[in-house]
Amino acid sequence: MSRKRKSGNSHLPTGLYRKKVRGKSRFRFIKIDGTEFFCPVGTLESNAIDMAIAYNTKHRNPLINVMNKLDPNNKPLSVWLYHIKNRVENEELKVGKICPRGFETFTLDIKRLSTLHGRVLSRSLSLEHVNEFLQVNVISKNKSNNVFNATLSFLRKVFKYLKDEGAVKHNFADDKMKKPKPQKDRIRLNKEGYSMMLKPKDTTLKPPSYLAIAMRLSLQTTHAVNEISLVKYTDCNWLPMPIEQSGLKVFGTLRIHRQKVKNKEASRVEIPITQELKTIIEDSQKDNIDSPFIVHRIKDPRGKPSKKLTHKTQCRPQDISEAFSDFRDKLDLYKSMSKEKRPSFHEIRSLSIYLYGKQGLDPQERAAHTDAKTTKQYTEGHVEWVQIQAAEIKI
Repeated sequence: MSRKRKSGNSHLPTGLYRKKVRGKSRFRFIKIDGTEFFCPVGTLESNAIDMAIAYNTKHRNPLINVMNKLDPNNKPLSVWLYHIKNRVENEELKVGKICPRGFETFTLDIKRLSTLHGRVLSRSLSLEHVNEFLQVNVISKNKSNNVFNATLSFLRKVFKYLKDEGAVKHNFADDKMKKPKPQKDRIRLNKEGYSMMLKPKDTTLKPPSYLAIAMRLSLQTTHAVNEISLVKYTDCNWLPMPIEQSGLKVFGTLRIHRQKVKNKEASRVEIPITQELKTIIEDSQKDNIDSPFIVHRIKDPRGKPSKKLTHKTQCRPQDISEAFSDFRDKLDLYKSMSKEKRPSFHEIRSLSIYLYGKQGLDPQERAAHTDAKTTKQYTEGHVEWVQIQAAEIKI
């Protein structure tokens, strides 16, 4: 009789254990012949479980082997999920159909689904399994309708791949209805509110320099925090001599690739660098911080570095958004409203679009909205940038 497993290993498949090797935790797997296999350092638990289930299915469960001979596609879900994740990586991530951040979220959801239903045979999957995953990961945690819909979209995608592989005959996630989107009740940021944050009446209070640069850059370009946080000095193409365009001096162009719709027609824009934009770029360099990013800062060295960042001075989008909200509340702006209703950094984009519209301009192309029409986008796989009319906002 085999000895009882430790509580930390009780959920692991037969043959899979955790063991410390030279001070590092490793996954150890014992095969049916008694030989051991150690997973590489850093192996995710979900991947180790998938490997163990796949092995056990083939070598430790003769009944499943008999069933698989009758239906070779009737495999444990964890086996299929491992295959689907690789397909998404090769077919979507590498060709840009899904962004790295989206693939990271997809991978985390794959891990959660494998943990909950990994041992279920694909032919046994049903709407009940869809409901249970939503219950465990969304409903029981009181997540928003947006999170519910995003999780359901993930399940629909997984079942679409399962159906394509012949693992299931029906996409049960399609039988589940999405929830209505909540009405946004956040108020708009107006010109006065923007000015009060950028230049407070109390001169002892100033926004962090990186936040001020991000706010000004967002207002001039109409772009949101995801784009602003990624703009580099190398995205600027300077002209040898300034030229006149639409009554403004143009010193070059700034290229911005909108992340939310990065694979759509109008996602790449080339914005003329007018005097306002030129001043922002120059001001961002006055702190003498060596950084490739226009929006940058020196972080607390005691903090844990993020693996998502490519440079130690890079700001995460949430860093900028949180700094905006914190400074807004420090100034007691909109204090009569609940935090959910107070304008966020994203409202600068709406303000910018509104102010450009008041100038009689169509801000659609500048904002990289996907329904902007252009014939200069793609020619035989070569990406071209949409050139935008010179314009600026003075506050």
